[in-house]
Parts: sequence; C-alpha cells; structure tokens
Amino acid sequence: MNEILSEIFGIWYLIGAAFVFFMQAGFAMVESGFTRIKNAGNILMKNLMDFCLGTVAFFDPWV
Repeated sequence: MNEILSEIFGIWYLIGAAFVFFMQAGFAMVESGFTRIKNAGNILMKNLMDFCLGTVAFFDPWV
C-alpha cells in the first residue's frame, strides 16, 4: 500500500511542478504585457532567471 501511495505522490508532485512551470510562463507574459516592447526581453530574462534560481534553491539539499 505504501508503494502505491508513493507512486501517487510522485505523480502529483510532477503535475504540480508542471503547473508551477506554466504559471511562471503566464506571469512572464503578464509582466511583459505591462511594459514597453523594448523592455519585454529584460522582463522575460528576469522571469527565466527567477525560475532557474528558484529551481536550484528548491532542489539544493543544503539550503
């Protein structure tokens, strides 16, 4: 029974990670829509770096 619950938890964990990934992309689109065209690249890069650093901090066992 614990093995089945572990598998279900793992699947739910991956689904949640996919939701967060798409949510991050949605926030990037909203933020770039509120800025001028010339600043859209900077906003997208900021959101990409936020995602990358957040991923490293989340998976780093020493943090």
